[in-house]
Amino acid sequence: MSDEQHIGSDKSRYLNAPKRTEVGHRSGLAGLKSAPRLKKLFTLHNGIKLEAEHVIVPAERVEQETAVHPMNPRNQEALSLNAVRDILEQIKARGVDIEGVAVKRNGIYLLIEGSRRRFCCIQAVKELPLWVLPDELSAEDIKSIITAAQTSRRFSYREVGFQYIQLMQENGFTKNDELAIFLGISHVSVFKRVQAARIDSSLIALFPDYEGIPNSFYSRLFRLQKFIENNNFSLTDVVDQVRKGIDSEDIDDVAEAQKRVMEKVTVAVEQLDDKPSSKGWDTHDLASFDNKDKYARISKNASGRKTRFEFNRISNELLAEFEAFITEKLSTEE
Repeated sequence: MSDEQHIGSDKSRYLNAPKRTEVGHRSGLAGLKSAPRLKKLFTLHNGIKLEAEHVIVPAERVEQETAVHPMNPRNQEALSLNAVRDILEQIKARGVDIEGVAVKRNGIYLLIEGSRRRFCCIQAVKELPLWVLPDELSAEDIKSIITAAQTSRRFSYREVGFQYIQLMQENGFTKNDELAIFLGISHVSVFKRVQAARIDSSLIALFPDYEGIPNSFYSRLFRLQKFIENNNFSLTDVVDQVRKGIDSEDIDDVAEAQKRVMEKVTVAVEQLDDKPSSKGWDTHDLASFDNKDKYARISKNASGRKTRFEFNRISNELLAEFEAFITEKLSTEE
């Protein structure tokens, strides 16, 4: 590949870095001259090349001298020993093999890529090698570095979904299809990831290593959550019930534990009564009709956050007009 290829099309620019973490002296005058720093050229998405310097953060200073860059999409709250089980033992045994990517700001290395390795270094008390770029990167530069430099674990549907929601807000998009066209990907890919990001944090946090659950779980959780909301049940009660059932469980196999939590959530929702909660709804007619079986009603729950419209014996043509009107109004809702 030529030097003109942009980031993202040549991942080796970032991952084929020298594995050395120190440089030996070439002469016997070690006391007179310090060893040169390793350097490396990064080609950004627009073809501009920036030189990165190789830095090793000592083990005892990793937590104080490094942080995660604000644009790094990895969910830091989800990092746990279970979430890094795929790399933690090897880092304990031989340290970090692949450098992270960072910029230095106000004396702190901000990790664009490598936050899981940072977490492991703190846990295992290991040094953290980094490629440090000048702190003059644009948002597009950072996004392209993140895309190209992912290593052992890709971002979850939910982590990507949050990025997609932010992109929609930044570009004024109101529909998933608009973002799909903008990104040049299928609308199904966008829908699945945005749907995953819409799952309540309290529900998904029931799972060990919750950013590492199977992708098939997201649609199931979203449907269960919508059932709870549409029937005015309490999501908090469901979460509390499931948590009580899993708090005492030992986690020997994370994948199996995730399956057990999914089963418990499903059972808890299936056991909910079909009746709405005791808080009740305030209902009144929108219009009166001579036909006693014909009605148009609006209902609001006690908190005022949920509203239902009910129609009976209303013509299909009029219902279609209602639907079109609501759709049009909601398309401009932020």
